[in-house]
Amino acid sequence: MPVAKDPSPGFLERKGELVEARETARWDDGPDELTELTLVSSTGLEVDVTARVPRDTTTERPAVVLLAGQGTGRDAVKYIHDSRGVVAVSVSYPYRGDKKAGKLALILDTPRIQRSLLDTIPAVMLVADWLIRQPFVDPRRIELAGGSMGAFLVSVPGALDTRFRRVWLVHGGGKPAVVLERGLEPHIRSALLRRWTARLLAAVAASHHLAPERWVGKISPRPVNVISAVDDETITRECVETLHRALGQPSEVIWMETGHVLPGREAIIEQLLDLTLRRIKVDELAAEP
Repeated sequence: MPVAKDPSPGFLERKGELVEARETARWDDGPDELTELTLVSSTGLEVDVTARVPRDTTTERPAVVLLAGQGTGRDAVKYIHDSRGVVAVSVSYPYRGDKKAGKLALILDTPRIQRSLLDTIPAVMLVADWLIRQPFVDPRRIELAGGSMGAFLVSVPGALDTRFRRVWLVHGGGKPAVVLERGLEPHIRSALLRRWTARLLAAVAASHHLAPERWVGKISPRPVNVISAVDDETITRECVETLHRALGQPSEVIWMETGHVLPGREAIIEQLLDLTLRRIKVDELAAEP
């Protein structure tokens, strides 16, 4: 079911006000403390997150919101071995259905899947609401990073919510329908059927309204950093270059000699997280008087 009307004007209303941060688990990991939370909005929107916070909370710290792939979700911060003193919060997609259901069940649940994709954008902004309430977070230094599937979505909250001082797009691209078509190659042999299926999925995901190339330039004059993979077998070079051309200024493109970031490729995930956190920390030190 395509989204005919641009949904972006309703995102702020859907975010609502943060009314509860319900803690579900807490444990130590080296110098940091990890906490699993469910953030609840006045609109009924709920988002599951995991926050990695240095145990020394006596000073305000920079923070980053992480939106990874569907298979990683709130677990992204668990791949961080050195937070470098940065508060990191990873976000799960707000889908409440059975993620392990069969293909037919998922097709029948398309309306709820579509709603969860659209809700991801206000969910990310709700996380920013939680962060600015924390005494250990510097509200002027909150960043937003999207990797893989997340890279196709974070340009929208990045553009709409100016509390994010910088946005990172990791192993993303433009032209979502083309990306989907490439991803369907192992599953649909017919090129024509594959193309039409990809277009349908892109329409369900409202990509004609939310494609990153439509939004990333609107983040300017706040900076955008793009990390692209030289050997990305998932995102075509055409799609990567479409994203690069849409960038406003200031922006930076960083190429890495890796394949696409996937849930099973822990070394790549760790490398990407380390690069992002290291840059955030270096910029923090450079900004100090």
